[in-house]
Amino acid sequence: MDTHFFIRPKLFASCREVFVLIALCTFLNACSTVQVSQDYVTDYSFSPASTFNWNESLQHDNDERYQHDDLQANRFKRAIEENLARRGFTLDTQPDLLVSYIYTVSTKLQTDNIHSHFGFGYGYYNRYNRFGVDTGSFIHQYDQGKLEILMHSAKTGELLWKGTGTREISTHKTPEEITRRVNEMVEAVLAQFPPAIQ
Repeated sequence: MDTHFFIRPKLFASCREVFVLIALCTFLNACSTVQVSQDYVTDYSFSPASTFNWNESLQHDNDERYQHDDLQANRFKRAIEENLARRGFTLDTQPDLLVSYIYTVSTKLQTDNIHSHFGFGYGYYNRYNRFGVDTGSFIHQYDQGKLEILMHSAKTGELLWKGTGTREISTHKTPEEITRRVNEMVEAVLAQFPPAIQ
């Protein structure tokens, strides 16, 4: 007795849809978090620094150059001030550090190739039946927001620390949702500050 399996064309179509959906969900989930990095002057001691203020001239230039609108600029400034305050830093007219930020948006393309195969067997004499599902590839276009927060020395003007965070931008329907995303991005970037210098 020998048993044969037949795969209908509809099964291939449904398998393709399932795997593309799984891959897309995995990709979008990976993009939901903020990817961060930092760079800093390694021989500077950050521990004595406890006060900050805005690098007004530099921030003004950044707002003009990168076309920061007032609503978004106020969100970022408020989020940065509140986050630094939670970390023990005080806003002061004679600060140790001068803070500024740059926020830019760029269009990205993501291409993923998906190749999935299944094997199964049934019967006598080690007979083995196999079929494969090749789902091909898909291209995902999206906007990526990039936030850079910079800390300069108030005394020398030297750039001491720069934290960077990138994240895919999604559409938000309410100001509350936009504010929440700004707060999350600022929190992720400033979680690196001050740097843990060995």
